[in-house]
Parts: sequence; structure tokens; C-alpha cells
Amino acid sequence: MDHSSLQELLTPITARTDPTPYSIRVAVLPDGQRPEPGDWHNAEWLTLYGTPYASLLVGPGGAVQLAAGAYRAWVEITAPPEKPVVVSPPFQIT
Repeated sequence: MDHSSLQELLTPITARTDPTPYSIRVAVLPDGQRPEPGDWHNAEWLTLYGTPYASLLVGPGGAVQLAAGAYRAWVEITAPPEKPVVVSPPFQIT
């Protein structure tokens, strides 16, 4: 993804049951960093070809603007009593 692009960042979520009824938040951080409370952003679900994705608009005017570098997306799913956090593989912003 180019740093000047405004687009959805999609993080696939694998779950035993459909996770889309639950609320999600996403943090996008440089690879090697862990999220702090202020890093989380409300996100939406998007299902493509049967796979649920956490979707967050990133880039100029989006929830997060990213400089060139390696990042990971952190997805927090609020599914009481659980609150799992899923981490994406690293991805590059150019």
C-alpha cells in the first residue's frame, strides 16, 4: 500500500463461529510495537467470499495515516466474556 493512498486495510479473521456480530477495534502500529489504549480505532466488519475481515480506513483523512515502513494490524474483538486480540503478519507501506 502506498502511504498517500486512502483505502481500507483488511485483516482476515479466522474463528470457530461467525465473529461479525461482535464489535471490533483495530490498532495499526510499526512492527515490533504493542498497542496502548489510545492506539485503538473503532472498525467495521467486511465479509468477502465467506471470510470475515476487520476493516479500517487508513491513509490521508482516514483513521490512521502511515509513513513508509513495516506495520502490523492488531484486531480486538469484544465477544463477552472473551476479548481476543488477533495480530496480522507484517505488511509494508511504501
